[in-house]
Amino acid sequence: MTRTKLYRLLIYLAALSVAIGLIDRYVGNDAPDEAYPGKPITIIVPFKPGGGSDRIARAVNAFTEETFGREFIFQYKTGGGGHLGVGYLAQSRSDGYTIATYNTPDLALGPLTGAAQYELSDLRIIGQIAFDPNIFAAKANTPYADMKAFLHDAKKRPGKLRLGIAQPKGGTHLATLAMLHQKSIDVSVVLFAGGSELATAVLGGQVDVGISGLAPFLGSLERVKFLGVAGESHHPRIPNTKTMNEQGIPMNSGTGRVFLAPAGIAENKLEILRIGLNAICDNEAFKTEMRKSGNEPIWTDGQRIETALSEFSEHAALMIEKYEL
Repeated sequence: MTRTKLYRLLIYLAALSVAIGLIDRYVGNDAPDEAYPGKPITIIVPFKPGGGSDRIARAVNAFTEETFGREFIFQYKTGGGGHLGVGYLAQSRSDGYTIATYNTPDLALGPLTGAAQYELSDLRIIGQIAFDPNIFAAKANTPYADMKAFLHDAKKRPGKLRLGIAQPKGGTHLATLAMLHQKSIDVSVVLFAGGSELATAVLGGQVDVGISGLAPFLGSLERVKFLGVAGESHHPRIPNTKTMNEQGIPMNSGTGRVFLAPAGIAENKLEILRIGLNAICDNEAFKTEMRKSGNEPIWTDGQRIETALSEFSEHAALMIEKYEL
């Protein structure tokens, strides 16, 4: 090869290298002329098929073709109380074609308790599409009229009553411990991996009262007595159940159903996702479907959620240290 041809080859290879770098950059995140989404979006569901997160993602997916022109491709990454799937998302390409569903405040608690291998800074929150307030449930033949009565009995019999809590080291666990501490109540706390296991224990009498979302009890409403709602208002599916605040027990906790993207996603793509999911949340057919599953459809923009979780993390870190979680 002559020296001239060698120079030409080197110049060509250098130009090709630059071109490949630019292509990878634009395909990865910021292609300005791309009609997004130009292909189906993969949604990571970090829990087993059929669970609450899966049902919500499926309900959303019924409207994604109408809204985005594409349906989701579902990918299940289970384990670690959902943190494994979120960690997988955090390491995914931030091109807007991989998102996930998860819950708050557990999203913030995972990094604080060591249960998660990601940080909040690794993620962007698209938005919250529904909220599932915590409810206290017991067998239908329980002697307790409400949670006030249960806590009054627990006060008289320290350590004798059993209170079941779904998902150890999660938001429900932390909120319940804080409420018990505030009221100086000593009960035997029994932890369960998820809501379905807790519901089985409540119905079987293995615990006196259990706390979770409403969804695990929807198939057995006639066999359950609801003692309190840890929300700001009555639950539409169990409207006669008093809130904890109405019973003189300050407690407002539950599960926010959020959608996530990896940090680094282009702002224009993030905004398209936010606008689209907000529109789905405003759809009356979607609202009806959400309420069937015990979730109240409430859209909250991701920036507000990110700010709230940052503030929550500071407070929660102190509580985790206090309760040695």
